[in-house]
Amino acid sequence: MRTVLAACGLLFSSLALALDLDRPGAMEALARNNPAHYAKVEKILSEAPYRPSGSIARWMRTEFNARDVDVSNFLKTSLPAQAQLFFVLDDKPYTKVIRIDAPARVTPAK
Repeated sequence: MRTVLAACGLLFSSLALALDLDRPGAMEALARNNPAHYAKVEKILSEAPYRPSGSIARWMRTEFNARDVDVSNFLKTSLPAQAQLFFVLDDKPYTKVIRIDAPARVTPAK
């Protein structure tokens, strides 16, 4: 039980320390302060909405060496749908609400 509580504490503490890319001026500050991360984040944010949510974490790990990638399973019911994306690049956590434009697939029940 303590392990579960510790894991939850680490998750929420890293979310609290994450750079919120939805905040006004956050992307401009990132471009000024860390151009390498800015280039990666720009590519992630431009391509992630078109990928199936189940494949985003693997894609980000292989293409950008991102860690702790999490796409929220709770979608905002807007058109298009939106989800919270959390990831870590070089020990710096980031968070951003992204739209989900990937085409839906029908999965038959078993």
